[in-house]
Amino acid sequence: MMFRSLYHRDFAIFWAGNFLSNIGTWMQYVALGWVILMISNSPFLLGLNGFLGQVPSLVFALPGGTIADRLNRRKLMLITQTSMMLLALLLAVLTSIRQITIHEILAISFLTGVASALNYPAYQALIPDLIPRDDLMNGIALNSAQFNMSRAIGPTAAGLGLGVLGAAACFYLNSISFLALIIALLIITIPPARKDEGSRFWGSMMEGFRYLNEHRIIIVLLTVPAFLSLLGLPFIVLMPAVARNMIGVGASGLGLLMGGAGLGAVAAALFIAARGTLEHRGRLILTSATLFSLALILLSRAQTFWGAFFLLAVMGGTTVGALTLANTTLQMTTPPQLRGRVMAIYYMAMSGLMPFGSLQAGALAQAIGTRFALGFGGAVCLVYFLILQISLNRLRKEGQLSKGHETDF
Repeated sequence: MMFRSLYHRDFAIFWAGNFLSNIGTWMQYVALGWVILMISNSPFLLGLNGFLGQVPSLVFALPGGTIADRLNRRKLMLITQTSMMLLALLLAVLTSIRQITIHEILAISFLTGVASALNYPAYQALIPDLIPRDDLMNGIALNSAQFNMSRAIGPTAAGLGLGVLGAAACFYLNSISFLALIIALLIITIPPARKDEGSRFWGSMMEGFRYLNEHRIIIVLLTVPAFLSLLGLPFIVLMPAVARNMIGVGASGLGLLMGGAGLGAVAAALFIAARGTLEHRGRLILTSATLFSLALILLSRAQTFWGAFFLLAVMGGTTVGALTLANTTLQMTTPPQLRGRVMAIYYMAMSGLMPFGSLQAGALAQAIGTRFALGFGGAVCLVYFLILQISLNRLRKEGQLSKGHETDF
């Protein structure tokens, strides 16, 4: 059944809380990008804001994963979620009482990024604790579906809200939305984490890297989200410029375009959830990443709203195909006592490079143009994924890839 993991009470409550919270997060993301563009008219500042919001993942994700493996995951998430709720409330209040400055926006984005980096490993490591292993792929796919349904709903609501209620209302709604996940965390039953008391904190962090060193094919797997985050996914921070400068639409059009990416992602996530298990996951990851790269190149040449909407839907679907399957593979192959740290490394690969991708995308868009920035990122990703596919095909023919490994490249 497509929704079988939602029959598990605790996972269903956790899923619903995340869904409502993520709708608010996407509302704030779109509204904040539009505010930055209206204040500064600078694609570079869009990229800088993305950089400051994402760079903490490089520094804080692995400590967060180690804490998630050693301490109470519920308590860690309650602290980080409350922190992000208060930061959203501060952003809303500052926007309400006066015209907020770029410096204040950048500072709040950075602090929110710190809390998010500490939160993510515990969040990911918690999912396998709430559902049986047989339903894990279904649960991760449905979790991806809720995230991307929120990406379809949140930006659309933000586009409408910006025109009717203003940016501050979007920020207030995001602050309130965190209560859904906080309440969910207080309700659900979470088994205690296996505490690694035999190692010091630093030694515990390094165990995650030692595990990867013993499973080199996983390192290959991690290069996929790494390249996407550095050169592909930064298209998100440029979407206000894409909407206004390339397609010629306003805030509501931006929301609908972002909603298109969300709809494509939801369709892909539900397809994966319905399948339950998928063979040749490694090949599907690379195929999805290659198609994403092609769609990004085509987006750089888009002239019409519906052409851009279709390409964004394709990009949303292929992003899920690459990242959800990579996430599932890691969750299924990693020992429970190391899951927080390995998922933190995955988060570093997925989001740790994205700040630099956001910065380079913003700088290229400012200096040469938004179309060039998009096309450049898509072209480099396409070349890398094609080379990786050719190399892995050669290794497979030579018998150097183990046929029984769950990554199945």
